[in-house]
Amino acid sequence: MHREAEEPPVRVCEHPDCDRDADHRAPRAPHDLRSWRWFCLDHVRDYNRSWNYFAGWSQHDIERFQQNDVTGHRPTWPFCQGPGGQRREDLEAAFRTFAREWLNGEEAPNGRRRTGTETISEARLEALALFDLTPPLDIDTLKRRYKSLVKRHHPDANGGSRESEELLKHINHAYNYLKKECS
Repeated sequence: MHREAEEPPVRVCEHPDCDRDADHRAPRAPHDLRSWRWFCLDHVRDYNRSWNYFAGWSQHDIERFQQNDVTGHRPTWPFCQGPGGQRREDLEAAFRTFAREWLNGEEAPNGRRRTGTETISEARLEALALFDLTPPLDIDTLKRRYKSLVKRHHPDANGGSRESEELLKHINHAYNYLKKECS
């Protein structure tokens, strides 16, 4: 048995006083972009010319929408920083510290961590994580790593950044702490 294909219904232009076929769709309203009105070619052109997505918006709201539209309205943050504003190096150091504690450590008395047979204070763990070093330390390795970190994070090399200045303070403090151990 052979069935004839059904013809799709013919739409008529929604413009008053027009009875031509409506082959062109246009959104109903800015808040309802998935619902369509159907027009003939001439009337869809008129409708599109008069369409204003931003009708009723303030200039500030329009500019903010356009700025957010560049990234598809998704959150962004500066390069080399995480969503909370943390520098990437800080995130890596925090992860290394977490991983080291999770893999090797258990809580020891007085806020110290036990790794193998050695007990390490929190301050030493933070300093080692910042320098990305593991015990045993020697002064030459510590100095090389210190010079590398100072070159990378010095405020003058980073446009006078306050974040770099704060990070450099932590680097200097950690270096002085670890240097005492190597002496």
